[in-house]
Amino acid sequence: MTAVRQLADRDPALWWAATHHPFLDGVRDGTLPGTAFDRWLGQDRLFVETLARAWAAMLADAPTDDLGLLADGVSAFVAEMAWLETLGAERGLAVPAQPLPAAVDYHAHLRRTAGGPYTVALAAMWAVEAAYLEAWRTALPGASAYRPFVEHWTDGSFVAFVGRVEAAADRALASASAAVVDAAADAVALTAGHEAAFWAMTWAG
Repeated sequence: MTAVRQLADRDPALWWAATHHPFLDGVRDGTLPGTAFDRWLGQDRLFVETLARAWAAMLADAPTDDLGLLADGVSAFVAEMAWLETLGAERGLAVPAQPLPAAVDYHAHLRRTAGGPYTVALAAMWAVEAAYLEAWRTALPGASAYRPFVEHWTDGSFVAFVGRVEAAADRALASASAAVVDAAADAVALTAGHEAAFWAMTWAG
């Protein structure tokens, strides 16, 4: 049996790049410029909307046992969108922001993957959420200016959600053919690459 975590472990350097970045170091020690953080907020708002739509697209092919998970995910992403919009307004940002090139590529990857085989799509969506959680954990506890955000993106409810996604992905992989497992591994690797590019994009513009 192949677990989804094993797919990420096939390329440890790539997963490390997806979950560690000077952007996150700057959040932790307070050296991240506010402009870079605001850039990230604007791009993340766009990303979360694409993520909500991708999860909604997966509902059509999801097994019955996963319908609740997917519905909860869509609901959580829509709520996160609203929260990010409020933050953007408070910080005087244009909402929605113009998507930067790396974000456009990542959105296209999510939409394309969501329309493919369910097991592959779910593995990729696990990679999104697991990498996001692990990345923000590297920024703990966060400098005072960023601490509330770090706490939000590493709280217990999100940890539990990522665990549910991992369990569902493991169930799907348990009955998958070798070809599907390999396709899922490729999707996880592509997702990790997009995560790394997203940090670099918001760090440097």
